[in-house]
Amino acid sequence: MKRIVVILAGLSLLAACNNSGDKPAEKKVKYSDLANDRLKGNIEIMEETPYQVDSTGKIGAMDSCCIDVTQFDENGNAVKYTSKDSKGTVKNESVFTRHENGLWTGATDTKEGKPSGGMKVGVDDKGQYTKAQTFDSAGKPGTYYTNITQNEYGQVLGWKEYDKDSVYRQSGEGKYDKSTFMGFTTTDSVGKMKSTSSAKYNDKGEQIEFSNTTVTKDSSTTKVTKYTYEAHDDNGNWTQRTEWNDKGKATKITKRTFTYRKEAAKK
Repeated sequence: MKRIVVILAGLSLLAACNNSGDKPAEKKVKYSDLANDRLKGNIEIMEETPYQVDSTGKIGAMDSCCIDVTQFDENGNAVKYTSKDSKGTVKNESVFTRHENGLWTGATDTKEGKPSGGMKVGVDDKGQYTKAQTFDSAGKPGTYYTNITQNEYGQVLGWKEYDKDSVYRQSGEGKYDKSTFMGFTTTDSVGKMKSTSSAKYNDKGEQIEFSNTTVTKDSSTTKVTKYTYEAHDDNGNWTQRTEWNDKGKATKITKRTFTYRKEAAKK
């Protein structure tokens, strides 16, 4: 969960009734991270733990850092992200804010218990993103983003980045197949490509390949990572994934656990 280029949001099937029961109340939440990521069930907490892997692809010891824990609200949107080491010591933490429609509107970050910055994102009366502003650990404004566009799922399609002195630095453009992320490209202030990425998926919507190309003045470098999935829980969410480099060598195994909210008893 993961700043302006990774603001996640998707359609949610939320419905509510008013107290009188005469007619449904207006739905305000339109977007859901869980829906966007094709995660199933009423998830409250998702925890991802990385493990080392030997030359044969066999799982080894847990990496010392870091276990990633994401907490979701009742609407399926992330509201808190915590990164901790194998001893349980919190290294980084981000608390997210949300617009009433579910859009991600910012984060307050801490590193080893101390403020480390954050971001605030504006939303207009039509429920569309406006300007995004970053802040440093002292609360002073830094980089900001304008011309933010989004798709029908609330996911960011593009932005322009300026430094704290309002000098234009770069732009970004995302590509989606409906709500599925397909790639992202950044270009510098004169329109030259800085990086571009693309993703491939299996029929379950799980990412099976991610390719990222970084362009420098004299050369370009492409890194391809592939993924296989070894286990899923009863809801169909993957619980073990192996990463492979472009030479076919396993580089990391990630295990994932979920805490699901208990469904309210039916009257």
